[in-house]
Parts: sequence; structure tokens; C-alpha cells
Amino acid sequence: MSSVYRVEKSELPVVIFQADGSVMKGVVFLSACAYNHMGQETLIDLLKEDGAFFPFRSDAGAFCVANKQTITHLRFDPPQDTQGYESLGYREDVDIRFVGGEQLSGIVTIEMPEGRNRLFDFINSASGFFLLQNQEAYYMINITQIRDVSPKK
Repeated sequence: MSSVYRVEKSELPVVIFQADGSVMKGVVFLSACAYNHMGQETLIDLLKEDGAFFPFRSDAGAFCVANKQTITHLRFDPPQDTQGYESLGYREDVDIRFVGGEQLSGIVTIEMPEGRNRLFDFINSASGFFLLQNQEAYYMINITQIRDVSPKK
């Protein structure tokens, strides 16, 4: 049955890492048009939308709504067109340790005004999720689940 309210969505494969140590593999659903910029909705757009939950379908086909606040990070393959994810700014190689003890390394892009573009400034001004990149994949990091962040030497 079709609905006039139905919006076509594309599926983005993700791996969701939860604060309790559980891992969920499946897909999230992205709209063809973003509400705050030109082009398709990105994962960061989905995670920054109002509301504490978003729809998720597991690899086994089970649907649920996932709680954003219980997620430490999400892993996804970079899209062919990275325009919605790439940004200008100072790139910092970091180690992130989450509340549960898991560690992740990669590069964050710090987009802050001149004089406030230190890692300290970036982390203190971040809210919700931010992008971390490494050779394996892209990650969306939940700022509220970070124990500490260190610049790599």
C-alpha cells in the first residue's frame, strides 16, 4: 500500500557500537533530500535530527528504533561522493577512548575560528556526533560517550 506521506529512502550499511559493548550490523535510512543543505541526507544529518531515536534494520531483517545516546560510535564505508562528509579545517590525528574502555584512532577535522582551533576547543564545542576517519572506514563519534581524547604524537 502506498502513502502520500511516504518518502523514498536509500539504505546505508552501518555497524553500531553500543556503550554496553553490544554491536548491531545493518542499515539506516537516508532521505533523497537533506533539510539543511543541497543534496542527499548524510549520516551526520540523520544523527543530528531532533529526536532521540532513528530507524534501523539489522542484517537479519529485524526493524527497530535505535537510541542515539547509547551509541558510542557508528562505522560506515565512505560514500563515493564524500562532499557531505568532507570539510575544510585543521586535521588532527587522535586517539579516542570511550567510557566502556574501547579505543579508536583516526583523523578529525577541526573547523573552528582562528585562535580557537585546538583539539581542546573542538571537543568542548562539539555536540552530538562528529566525524573521525581512518584507513579502514569513516566513524561517527558520540561526544557524550567519550572518556578522553589525545593527540597522536
